[in-house]
Amino acid sequence: MSDLEPLFRPRLQYPERALRLRREGRVIVEFRIGNDGAPQDVRVVEAIPPGLFEQSALRYAAGLRYHPGEKPPHPAETIGKERDRQRLEVRFEMRGQA
Repeated sequence: MSDLEPLFRPRLQYPERALRLRREGRVIVEFRIGNDGAPQDVRVVEAIPPGLFEQSALRYAAGLRYHPGEKPPHPAETIGKERDRQRLEVRFEMRGQA
């Protein structure tokens, strides 16, 4: 997952439907960090369970902010634009939810 620490993390919104169903889950999102420090091209890589948490995870990831121009360290053999993509696991847990 991502080695970079965001400067700002938005509040994670637990989906109402998931609250009603009392479901927990996780979503792995992938994105690039733009020159302004904002995530770009945010997309879901995996969601468990599917169809319940993806939109909330995408909104959360899009709201993260990093140091402008910050890039993770990469192995020398990594090539192509995909090397700049970050992965983040967003967990949805009932603990602390009203």
